[in-house]
Amino acid sequence: MVAMTHPDLAETFDEGMKFVADRDYAKAAELFKKSAEQGHMEAQFYLGLMCEGGQGVAQDDQQAIFWWTKAAEQGHVLAQNNLGLMYEQGRGVEQDLHKAATWFHKAAEQGDVEAQYTIGFMYANGEGVARDYLKAMFWLSKAAEQGDVASQFKVAQLSLGNVYTPDNTVKQDFIEAYKWFKIAGIDGDANAKDGLEIAESYLTPSAVEEAQRRVDEWIANRK
Repeated sequence: MVAMTHPDLAETFDEGMKFVADRDYAKAAELFKKSAEQGHMEAQFYLGLMCEGGQGVAQDDQQAIFWWTKAAEQGHVLAQNNLGLMYEQGRGVEQDLHKAATWFHKAAEQGDVEAQYTIGFMYANGEGVARDYLKAMFWLSKAAEQGDVASQFKVAQLSLGNVYTPDNTVKQDFIEAYKWFKIAGIDGDANAKDGLEIAESYLTPSAVEEAQRRVDEWIANRK
């Protein structure tokens, strides 16, 4: 087989994407495979998607993992997160929470909000990694700042300190807890109201004003 040059790989991938747009998934998969076999990262990722979804090829989770691993090792953030999910769920591979955490961590470092939430949750619960509330807070805060409502709620919980759980090592900050419970509630978390009431019960009226000021500032900055 004659090796394609980088421009050829990109051109073949782009042609494949046109077939995706036309819903000719079999032809798209054929073209993606040509580029993927010679190291084209995006082609590897999309071929993995097609294997996982059974579009244009037979549904095959193991093949999805094969191609996502190729892409993830080149730094493809969505492939890294998808691999984390496959290892977490034991799809196409034996469940391995440690490997899941490794891939989520790599995707989180590249700013993927879903991966930041998941690795933060894993640190908070000691799943696949040693429990570490400070690392949990670090990653969940990053996702919360990007607008992830589940992370906002979890950051608020952790900000309660030992009111949340006796072994919590996060510095207690009821103003920040109030802020994130309030934001999570605004963003649709149905459980945030109860947390907000807990945080508010520890605050003076002036502290509540400061917390609300932070809420307003955060909302203004994200518009």
